[in-house]
Amino acid sequence: MRIIRLLIYIKDCLSIYNIASSLKVFFYSILKKNTRYPNYLLNFEKYASSYFGSKYALSFSNGTTACTALLYALGVKKASKVIISKLTFPSVISSILRIGAIPVYLDFDKNLQIKRNVNTEEILNANFLLITHAYGLPQNIDIIKSILELNKRLILIEDISHAQGARINNKMVGTLGEGSFMSMQGDKAVNAGEGGIVFTNSNHVYNRLIYLSHLNRKTSEKNNINLFSKIGFVGKGRMNPLGAITALSDIKNLKKRNKIISGKIKIIYEGLKSLKDFHVPEIDNYDQLGGFHYGIPFFCESERLLNYIKANFKIVKYNWPILDSNEHFHDPNKFLDLIYDNDPKIQNVFEKSNDIRDQLYFFDLKEIINFNKHKIKKKIDIIKKNEN
Repeated sequence: MRIIRLLIYIKDCLSIYNIASSLKVFFYSILKKNTRYPNYLLNFEKYASSYFGSKYALSFSNGTTACTALLYALGVKKASKVIISKLTFPSVISSILRIGAIPVYLDFDKNLQIKRNVNTEEILNANFLLITHAYGLPQNIDIIKSILELNKRLILIEDISHAQGARINNKMVGTLGEGSFMSMQGDKAVNAGEGGIVFTNSNHVYNRLIYLSHLNRKTSEKNNINLFSKIGFVGKGRMNPLGAITALSDIKNLKKRNKIISGKIKIIYEGLKSLKDFHVPEIDNYDQLGGFHYGIPFFCESERLLNYIKANFKIVKYNWPILDSNEHFHDPNKFLDLIYDNDPKIQNVFEKSNDIRDQLYFFDLKEIINFNKHKIKKKIDIIKKNEN
């Protein structure tokens, strides 16, 4: 039995860590001439757009640049109001504020789903809805629809950095709105070393993305718009072409990776969810999960139980800055003042949130990937035995 388990473990690791992609990077970097937009980069974009279900994909130097370029391309401007979750990566919030737009923060529950805590007037006055599918868990489509129904002018944007390959009712996340973006930073499921990508079905948005951020790359529009690509309004956004090689390999392996990790998450959640003072997100269909970044989330209110869990698994605490607690991250003018003045009030974003984020922990993803299912089950049994 041990030999069988070892073989299964090796197979799982090879499915997740693709060694061949590293050899391809070496081949292209040593033996091939590297140009700005080589065919293998363009082929990567074409493959990515097809896999993630959009007409167009454009690669970027990182996820933040991809996010910023998409915001500009969709028309986010000074005084625009963007509804976002408090469970949003800090650089996304900073991108909104740098443009001069105003974030409107939504709370989230212990299922890591957004809540409609803002009043109707705030929704009616907003211009954009930016949804973050966090930690491999797709957001509730009914809540999204209820917000969009209330304000039909809202433009929907998705951040799928943590949920690459996840689905909502068998529809790929990132295809619900006018555009989506994701980071391909080193520890993401799709890894370009450092990179980002934007997806859209709009030819107009795609061309705007090119001339705003891709120096000397021509658009499909037959007018003087291509002159704009020589300026770089959002900066020099193109991705290191070699990153496309590892990212393409990861996309091809993504379905298998998601299936392996989803199976392990199911064992953990189903095994521990009945414990007192312990809460995991409610999952209707584990096969719809995907991407997974940083860790597998859970909430724990008991220090004693948390110590039992820590004795068996590596646990990390929620550690994003609590930006919504600071006035500088509600007002773009105060945000800019913070940059130049180094206001000491910034310290409070690293203090306690005084909400459910203080109880949010994660099973370390790398450890869970390395554990086989038998080992995970054995550790869960130990925790349950100690708790009972």
